[in-house]
Amino acid sequence: MTKNTPQSNETKQEQAVKPVRRASDQEVKPASNAADMFKLCIAAAVVAGSIWVFYNALSLPSYLRILAPVFGVVVGLLIVFYWCGFGRRLIAYVRDSVTEFKKVVWPARNDAFRMTVFVIIFVTILAAFIYMADSVISWLFYDVLLKRG
Repeated sequence: MTKNTPQSNETKQEQAVKPVRRASDQEVKPASNAADMFKLCIAAAVVAGSIWVFYNALSLPSYLRILAPVFGVVVGLLIVFYWCGFGRRLIAYVRDSVTEFKKVVWPARNDAFRMTVFVIIFVTILAAFIYMADSVISWLFYDVLLKRG
């Protein structure tokens, strides 16, 4: 076909824009809750064991005692985020959030500064108005109606 020849419907449909697939769109095999709870128990046991080593293995050198909880927490986080289903879903969610955050069009610096000053001035005026209204109401209630000095 040449550039001037109209295309058929099939060709146009083939060229239709395909939706962008995100990491969250991919199916993560749902593990049973019992399996995830077992994995969480393993992670908690690793962290608890490493903390136990820190407090009770006094014969170890101090650098090994300090590294034990660090190692336990890192292994526990790896178990939670890479072995459990909800950890993988959380990672996919954070990845998608960062992608969407990069798409945000931020205002220019002057506009942002001007809007910030406007908000600060408005909040100050509103706080002064609320203070004045509260003072007038408490004066009316305590001094005029109840005559309490």
